[in-house]
Amino acid sequence: MEYNELRLVRQALKAGSMAMISPLRKQRDLDRKEKTYQDLLDAAIEAFGDKGYHGSLISDIVARAGVGQGTFYRHFNDKRELFDAIMDRFGRMLLGEFDVMTTHLPGNAEQYRKASRDALLAMAALVEKNRKLVLVLLREAPTVDREFEQRLNELFDQFASLAAFYLDYAVSQGFARPCNTGIVAQAIVGMALRHITKWLQNDPKALDIDELITELVDFAFFGFGA
Repeated sequence: MEYNELRLVRQALKAGSMAMISPLRKQRDLDRKEKTYQDLLDAAIEAFGDKGYHGSLISDIVARAGVGQGTFYRHFNDKRELFDAIMDRFGRMLLGEFDVMTTHLPGNAEQYRKASRDALLAMAALVEKNRKLVLVLLREAPTVDREFEQRLNELFDQFASLAAFYLDYAVSQGFARPCNTGIVAQAIVGMALRHITKWLQNDPKALDIDELITELVDFAFFGFGA
């Protein structure tokens, strides 16, 4: 085989090899980028938990994440954008715990009660796993600025809208009494938030989470009448 022919064969083999390696390399790069992104979020949660949002510097965050400031700015424009990403990601995770209930709506009151309790227990497990993060969001979000305070309120409103959706469905199916579902849903979310905050803060008067959720669900379904 002539030299030029050999060269062309080698080039073709090299090009084929690169075509096979390239997708793997791209995936590794994406995985590494995602890991760095998550490391920065985790480091920020630790920093905000220890020093508060305003007391934490970007240098504190990158030191905890083990990366340089240049890496930080490849992912976020500033500290506020990072905090926004933390809230957005965790909010979606919490709301996602109700996907099963939304997809498979209960057919009667007992199924509705069980589905509500199961979804709340799953959400509580997620909150327990991310206890420090939740406390950071509850404590620090209102201090960032008015827009962030509004974002936190909007997250609570999303839970209330979801609760109102389930109540409207229950009323339409005849296994809940007619009511102003918007007001009732806001009351349920407010009550749950108050008790879950006490539980997160290790208040000695707070109930065990299983007992707490059972009481909240039973109150929603049965009220306090005899």
